[in-house]
Amino acid sequence: MADSKTTLELVESQEAMDLVPTWELEWWWIALPSVFLILLILLGYLLLRKSKVYDPKRAKREAFQQALSELTEMNVSLGKENVIMVSLVMRKYLAKSMNEPALYETHEEFIGRHDAIKDLDAELKSDISNYFSELALIKYGPVENQVFYVDDLKHRSVKLLERIHAA
Repeated sequence: MADSKTTLELVESQEAMDLVPTWELEWWWIALPSVFLILLILLGYLLLRKSKVYDPKRAKREAFQQALSELTEMNVSLGKENVIMVSLVMRKYLAKSMNEPALYETHEEFIGRHDAIKDLDAELKSDISNYFSELALIKYGPVENQVFYVDDLKHRSVKLLERIHAA
């Protein structure tokens, strides 16, 4: 066998700290805990936030206030359009405060439905039906240039709205 002259030279470190591996800051060492912390905060917010409780009395009160403000903003010069507006305001109020589909029904459907405004007493139901019938006669009646007493229409609408709201 041939004598080999290759030698392996071992070099010893002069300092002990050269033997300790170096620590380098990686980007994901910062990103991973940051994302985890953000997710933890978001989860805590979603779990601990107070859910909004539906308050039917508040919804009814807000619908009443909105209906009153819409009725007071009626323009006297609109004529027959005031009657349409009053009908829509009253139907919107019934829809918001009592979950009545009156807003999406025709006059005949609303009057003919037996379970319409079921939470109200018979006298008030009758007054509402009569009022909507009167509005329908004016809305769909043949008279085009008829003068409507807007103040009387407002007054009667507000009175009926107050009675419905108080019930």
